[in-house]
Amino acid sequence: MKTRFLKFVLPAFAIMMAIGLAFASEAETVSRIAYYDHPILGVQSTMVSDDCRPGGVLLCKFNGYQLYEEPSLSTQIGKN
Repeated sequence: MKTRFLKFVLPAFAIMMAIGLAFASEAETVSRIAYYDHPILGVQSTMVSDDCRPGGVLLCKFNGYQLYEEPSLSTQIGKN
């Protein structure tokens, strides 16, 4: 009786633990809004990852357009 119970409980416990750890280990990514100047539509917004920040070395682009931090298009954003 004892071994039949353990044969059922231990795998079920291992599966529940694996599911719980899978959710706990997921990294949270933060999206930010960036702006670009489209030649026909004007200033447009798009979502970018958190690694695009003001003062970055490699400029962030969306479909070939330079991305900016605010709609006034004064501060470029880039990746380090």
